[in-house]
Amino acid sequence: MSVESIMPTSGAAESPLLQQLADIAEPAYLLSWQIPVGAYILMLMAIVLLAIIITKMIKRWYFLAAKRQAISLLTQLDPAAISQINQLLKRLVQHYAPKHPVLSSNTDSWQTFLQQQLPNQRIPALKALLYQPVTTPEQQQQFYQFAQCWLKQCHPAAIANWLTPQLKPEVADV
Repeated sequence: MSVESIMPTSGAAESPLLQQLADIAEPAYLLSWQIPVGAYILMLMAIVLLAIIITKMIKRWYFLAAKRQAISLLTQLDPAAISQINQLLKRLVQHYAPKHPVLSSNTDSWQTFLQQQLPNQRIPALKALLYQPVTTPEQQQQFYQFAQCWLKQCHPAAIANWLTPQLKPEVADV
């Protein structure tokens, strides 16, 4: 059975109607490898997040460069070079906090500051080590080991973000 046998045709009536019909517009064929727009947005967000993380890691690497350099310089120093080891520790503190009050304070304050940073390990008396002409090799080795531990465990961000003690406002006597 053909279509012509089922439906009667009138040749004159059909031709203008057929001419008015337009072809059906088929949607674009979506290939299986095409990615939806939402996936592009997620990939863009992931790339931005990755860029932020890499930037922070690079900044941290540069921030900790002085600490890495101080550790390598300490390995080159002799444990008997107490003054040079002390200067190395002070230079590191000065690098991360140039206006830290402990830099201009006396030796006792400096020793207290170092001990507060690393309370589990004893530091020998710095006055005796720095200003007495004869020190024992055990004291020298103990200070050298303290400096090694202090450098490895110090947190430069904590040194850099030190807070000056807030002075209480003075009340005027009127």
